[in-house]
Amino acid sequence: MEQIFTLLSAVSATPVIDQRTLAGITGISVGKVNALIRSAEQDGYLVTGREGKKSRLTLTDKGHRMLEQMLLSRSGAKLTFPPSARADTAVILAGGKRAGFDRPICLQPLGEDGQTLLDRMLNVLTVCGIQRTIIVTGWQDEMIRQHLGNRSDITILHNERYKWNGTMSGLALVEKALKDWNVRSFIVIKSDLVFEQRAIQSLLETRAPFAALLTAPGGGSDELLAELDENGCIFRFSKDIRQINRVQGEMTGIARISMEGFERMLEYFSHNMNPLISYEYVMESVGRLYRFTGVMVDDLCWGKIESPEDYRELLRLTYSRIERKERQMQEQYARDMMRKILPDDEVQEVQFAGGLTNTNYLIQADSGRYILRLPGRMTESMINRNNEKRNAQVASDYGFNCHLVYCNEKTGVKLSSYIENAETLTPRTVRLEENMALAADILGRLHRSDIVWQNEFNVFEEALRYEQLLDDPGRMYSGFPALKRKVFAMLRPRLEELGWEQRPCHNDLVAANLVKNSVTGRMYLIDWEYSGTNDPMFDIAALFLENDFSAEDEELFFHYYYGEHPQPAASREKILIFKILQDYLWSTWTVLKESRGDNFGTYGLDRFTRAQKNIDLWEKRF
Repeated sequence: MEQIFTLLSAVSATPVIDQRTLAGITGISVGKVNALIRSAEQDGYLVTGREGKKSRLTLTDKGHRMLEQMLLSRSGAKLTFPPSARADTAVILAGGKRAGFDRPICLQPLGEDGQTLLDRMLNVLTVCGIQRTIIVTGWQDEMIRQHLGNRSDITILHNERYKWNGTMSGLALVEKALKDWNVRSFIVIKSDLVFEQRAIQSLLETRAPFAALLTAPGGGSDELLAELDENGCIFRFSKDIRQINRVQGEMTGIARISMEGFERMLEYFSHNMNPLISYEYVMESVGRLYRFTGVMVDDLCWGKIESPEDYRELLRLTYSRIERKERQMQEQYARDMMRKILPDDEVQEVQFAGGLTNTNYLIQADSGRYILRLPGRMTESMINRNNEKRNAQVASDYGFNCHLVYCNEKTGVKLSSYIENAETLTPRTVRLEENMALAADILGRLHRSDIVWQNEFNVFEEALRYEQLLDDPGRMYSGFPALKRKVFAMLRPRLEELGWEQRPCHNDLVAANLVKNSVTGRMYLIDWEYSGTNDPMFDIAALFLENDFSAEDEELFFHYYYGEHPQPAASREKILIFKILQDYLWSTWTVLKESRGDNFGTYGLDRFTRAQKNIDLWEKRF
């Protein structure tokens, strides 16, 4: 039995393994290992399979129980939950009520922009790659629901017994949702916290499937102290320092739990007679048999709000420190990225250079100045980076784009040479005649060039793709089905009748993508994320629409764009159709982005309303 125990203990830690390696780990001969595996399978302790050239040995529930019983009589030995995939789901426990507050702690604002603790927490989770979040509410459930709206990436569960139950009771409510989604690992967070992004990143990066985030004790009134054993496992939690032999950290209220670990927690909780028990103590109890790792993040800047005094201290000092540290870390990340791209170039200065969908940095290096782009959230599902890299390089070679130094189609990271004496145009300056002539010239040269894109930008297909990415079609604006029918039943056939020319196009003519060297007067087109073959009138419609061109402005632009050549008779109708289609497309894009937590105010609705008005105008005029 001892050898079976040794074998199964090794299998619990390394389920995918070959027999020779397993023999080396256990100190048992290869022949005996094979015999033990057959015996354990016959007795129902494990199930064998193949994964490549190795065996996959999966412990059954009976196997786990046998190990647990044997471990009860041993000292120091612990089982290990099998490795789990990177967590893509988070659970936020937001059921509690705090004295001195008229709303849940998570809805307290952090600054003048109105961002709440919950908003920041959700943003951090999204940036770290969390795709779904479950929020367990209690007190003032409706206030949290109203604040979040109908975000498709958030599920809200109400704990009706929040007045009498602790956090483990709320956590137990998520079992069905996690199993329905086939979640293998998740992050759990208490909602009264504000913390640096690296708190979540540290748990996502750890290989430990059952772990709690620790940091140096801060001396708060409600700190939960941790003691570790010699293997870095959590031995004990206590709020009473007199019960801790050696204080080695403070529990932050953030943990990572594999589904195997969660099942053990639920089993323990099912026999529990104290409804007020917190989930950390349930993890500690499971940790008597299984490795419960303490992930220490040194010098973590964070805050926990237990009282109005804590909240005032957070606003006075802690939150500004968190923001400052995160800026410093982001800048350091930009420096590190530059070292990978240009290893022989010394970075002198890094400055944030704005960005809405992406984050941009102005980099001053020994060899010159550059713009480093770090991609934003959701861009991997909305942008084809292979097309962007290929098209941006061709546009750079032809002189339309600034010099492209580096573009990674897998990560979306891009480095471009800085445009000296750069003047980024605004909707107002685009309409100045000098700049209008430059814009007409560069667009005309692009549309008439011999560039051959390998991809097409089809506004109809793009709109349908955004709809498919939207989890809840009911989020679309009132009147959307009627507008969609007209777009596909009337505008698409009409474009085919008019002739849908296919030329190299930029397809995203917002003012910020037009940059001029104010000394030489040379115009550049930047950001080729949406580039592809399309009708040139799509680009012109975008220029007019995004920069508020009047009828007189449009007429002047045509003078420079066509020059002595006659303007095609169908061009004005095509431009109106493309204006409608762009408002339809980007309003759908906005709904998709807002479903994942972004806030664009009335931008999407304004575009949708304008599309409705313009399609009525098109029907009357054409």
